Amino acid sequence: MMIYIGLLPEDKKYLARWISLKLLDENNLIYESIKSNFNVDIVNNSKLQEKLSEIKNELNEKGLSFSLLRDNIVMNIVYSAEEIRKRVCTFVNSSYNERDRKIDKILTSKKFGIPIMLAFLALIFWITITGANYPSSLLSSFFGMIQDKLLALFEFWHVPEFWTNLLILGMYQTVTWVVSVMLPPMAIFFPLFTLLEDLGYLPRIAFNLDNYFKKACSSGKQALTMCLGVTTW
Repeated sequence: MMIYIGLLPEDKKYLARWISLKLLDENNLIYESIKSNFNVDIVNNSKLQEKLSEIKNELNEKGLSFSLLRDNIVMNIVYSAEEIRKRVCTFVNSSYNERDRKIDKILTSKKFGIPIMLAFLALIFWITITGANYPSSLLSSFFGMIQDKLLALFEFWHVPEFWTNLLILGMYQTVTWVVSVMLPPMAIFFPLFTLLEDLGYLPRIAFNLDNYFKKACSSGKQALTMCLGVTTW
């Protein structure tokens, strides 16, 4: 990929290695960015495309898929960052995050990560749905009692049936039904979700699902908003 250095402006040649890695990753956004910023058309550059084909064929011969190559690139970036951190940072307690690392090995492992995540979410949904039944029933009874009182009051005042149906059997009943059904689950689910966030488990869920959501051109973080949507529904 060193052929690409000659295509870059003199003051941008330090980006050659990073851009080369992105070219191997077949990132179309990078193609467009390079074309607009450096006036270099990578797609129609025959020498560069020929070099890319040679590298891809060599990778295929060695049994390296693009997904595996991408994982190796990210892994090496992380290792390089760790090496830089070791050289420039000092800690009073060098093993301060050892416990978190051990937890990560379990909660984000390929073998246990997904089952643990499903168990946690199932438990939270069960607590939310089961626990919400009691306050929902109490709220429904409370609002129903008030509704009976209002109906009796409107009848005593000889309010026309049209206004009674509109205000009590329409607006009041609809609002109280929504509050009775929606408020208890939300009051239970959001504190539980906040607790998982404070414990650092939600980012681990996003990490576990990131690869699956990328297949749909999304991010693992989207799973968290989906959980909120399911509970609200």
